[in-house]
Amino acid sequence: MNYSLLAGVFLEGLLSFLSPCVLPLLPLYLSYLAGDGKKTNEEGNVWYDPVKTSVSALFFISGIALTFVLLGFSIEFISDYIGSYSEVISLVGGTVLIFFGLHQTGLIHIDILEKEFKIKADLHLEKMNYLKAFLLGFVFSLGWSPCIGPMLANAILLAASSSEGYLYILFYALGLIIPFLAAGVFTSAFLNWLKEKKNIFRKVLILSGIVMICFGSYMIYRASRTIVALKNIEPVSVNDENESTDDIEAYLTSYEFKDQDGNTVRLSDYQGKYLFLNFSATWCTYCKEEIPIYKEFSENEDVICLYVMSPLNEDSDTAIETYLKENKIVLPTIIDEDGILFYYLRITGYPTVYVLDPDTRFSVYAAGALSMDGFSSLLDYAKEHYEK
Repeated sequence: MNYSLLAGVFLEGLLSFLSPCVLPLLPLYLSYLAGDGKKTNEEGNVWYDPVKTSVSALFFISGIALTFVLLGFSIEFISDYIGSYSEVISLVGGTVLIFFGLHQTGLIHIDILEKEFKIKADLHLEKMNYLKAFLLGFVFSLGWSPCIGPMLANAILLAASSSEGYLYILFYALGLIIPFLAAGVFTSAFLNWLKEKKNIFRKVLILSGIVMICFGSYMIYRASRTIVALKNIEPVSVNDENESTDDIEAYLTSYEFKDQDGNTVRLSDYQGKYLFLNFSATWCTYCKEEIPIYKEFSENEDVICLYVMSPLNEDSDTAIETYLKENKIVLPTIIDEDGILFYYLRITGYPTVYVLDPDTRFSVYAAGALSMDGFSSLLDYAKEHYEK
């Protein structure tokens, strides 16, 4: 998990709250949320009932949160299917974010980002109640204007191409929602502060633009690093098509890898038993669900069970180490630094399991999460194939 990225996404949520699309409208929203809790004294000063306003604000941000919950579920659902396209998403998304950032800072001008798109909904806000406050928050979150859109787009792009994508959506939402709640609790003080800081909006736009440019540059760097590493893999030299499979197998089984403890390992070291290679990624939901099943299957005396993971598939250099600790994975894990196994075995989905027979020959594979019966069936098939 990359905590600096999470902090950056939280900052973008906060900047979204401070943007010209939200902050100037906040007195109007607070006035609606206060309902009959808004009072004017004899001197003309406006006073807000803190209990009434804060409770309404809580329902308001619950409506906003509903949108992010739905968005988080959507990202989590598709992340396992787009993992093999993460480099393309990062390159395209990073480029788009840089253009958005340049627009925010005023260095370039993109006309479409200056247009407003509104959702009209008459909630009869003159008579506020908690249900209407919830609906107002939900409608508000659906009606983002383009100056919030680029920052939200950054969180979505990171979520779609990085580990545990829902966390990026969550931290962006917290950055946006927490100030709303604080404004509801300290309404009068907040509105007085807002009157004194009318020149803050331009600074916020520039800062948010710089943050987006940094995020876009990071996404392009990460994707480029993976692409360069894969291009540097030297292909196995073969004399003819009939020798290609044998040569690739010999190359892979003799290649020196490192495990999670830094020890040098080769696949050929595991001759004599059926070797299961479970290709996984930290952001793969199904991989996590399969962990207890794979652990139980590894107790079979006929098999040796390994994990295979590559930093090229992750968004930070420490993601794998953290993942192994958090999920209490004690099985040996091959750290495929250069993506050698992923490249030659053409791993495009996670989890994928390859089985090698006792002579360290690749026997059978299966894509997708497996049940205990699925692992047993793979072993039975490998045994039958080997005996023949």
